[in-house]
Amino acid sequence: MKTDAGKTVKKENLPSKTCVTCGRPFTWRKKWERCWDDVTTCSKSCNAARKRDKRGGENNDDDDDDDDARSASSERSGGGRGDADDAKAKRKDAKKAAKAAARAKRAGNPPVGDDGSKRCDRCETSGQDLLIRCRVDASGRWNMVCGRCWKHVSGGKTDGDAEHPHYAYGGLWKNRRAAKNPTPPPELAGAAAAAAANEKLEERPAAAV
Repeated sequence: MKTDAGKTVKKENLPSKTCVTCGRPFTWRKKWERCWDDVTTCSKSCNAARKRDKRGGENNDDDDDDDDARSASSERSGGGRGDADDAKAKRKDAKKAAKAAARAKRAGNPPVGDDGSKRCDRCETSGQDLLIRCRVDASGRWNMVCGRCWKHVSGGKTDGDAEHPHYAYGGLWKNRRAAKNPTPPPELAGAAAAAAANEKLEERPAAAV
């Protein structure tokens, strides 16, 4: 700060005032050089407090309105998120169902029931917990047939007979969720035992080298 004569005023000689809000003294600052006569508060916080006190109840009403607006906005945004999550879950479930249907179609398997059972490709009897995978005609397509139908398409032989030249055995399918373990036809007992042995061999961890 400089005097009218152009001399610099020492720091301890700077003019001071008392804040009308907090009652504490404050000294002149460079930023108040052009408006020192109009300054009545020592800081922005005290100036804001003075304005709030001056407005009185008006500020409280404004705050209430702001709170109501924020609450309404939050409710709208929250509801929007909930609807979006529901729609996303539905799309996800539909995509899973479509993939499962595509896998079943590629594998040539019939649809799976709620209890894990399937239906026979030949007689279309549902609720089957055990099916035989086999080829039965010149098309070479794999079919899933029940034990009763299997005897007709294979002649009751694991590898087929001369009367069924297109027959080829492709393994057994068992419903793992069945309450009772399904039993394969006696003619396929040997093939079933071999398949079970192969499954155990595949599940066994490889020996360390």
